[in-house]
Amino acid sequence: MKRLLALSKRNLLETVRDPLSLVFCLILPLFMLAAISVLADNMGEIPPNFQIEAFASGICAFGYTFISLFIAMQIASDRNSSLIKRLDVSPISRFCYYASFFVSSLPIVLTQTVLFFAAALCFGFPWGGLLFLNMLYLLPSAVFYTCIGILIGCLCKNERQTGPVSSIFISLTGFFGGIFMPLGLFQGGFQTFVDLLPFGHSVSIGSELYRLGACCIYPHILYILGYIFIVIAVVAVIETIRKYKN
Repeated sequence: MKRLLALSKRNLLETVRDPLSLVFCLILPLFMLAAISVLADNMGEIPPNFQIEAFASGICAFGYTFISLFIAMQIASDRNSSLIKRLDVSPISRFCYYASFFVSSLPIVLTQTVLFFAAALCFGFPWGGLLFLNMLYLLPSAVFYTCIGILIGCLCKNERQTGPVSSIFISLTGFFGGIFMPLGLFQGGFQTFVDLLPFGHSVSIGSELYRLGACCIYPHILYILGYIFIVIAVVAVIETIRKYKN
């Protein structure tokens, strides 16, 4: 436990010291919230995905994708430094190393979520018990994007590769998450394909709360948890193969 907390503290400090983490994880989502709110106010008829109850959760989930970016960059940077080599000869396991990113991302996620919804209240987000339930429902999405960051960090050889690969997942979340356009625009087989992806479920688990109530967690939570286990399994396989190769 002491080793896990020590690594988590180190990861947290590395992220906080980077000013870009503040810009992308907090300032950019708040700017998007303000911009879309102003845009929606100037519309004659507000589309369902641009109503504050829906798009606030989407933009908050979109902010989680940047946490995955910084996790991926940090893991790729560690691989090209002496840290990983020191871990291999120390009593610290790779599981402990990757688990430390979950622990270190938790205070960032909580701070990001609380500050974001506090700002959303200023733009008309309704106050009440569903507000706190909304923040709770979005936590599995944060865990999922943390897993994505770990996976990207495992796959990429250096920091230069993590940016383009992470941007793919960020773009997929924006387009297929229903943040900037309604998922109902997709029809037929392509809609089925989009429904199988995790991005829409990571947003809908919170954005549908005010329309459907607490039952909106199903079936989105099943997709999110399923993808979390898949990503963890892929990371475990990658690390096992590397271990035997070395």
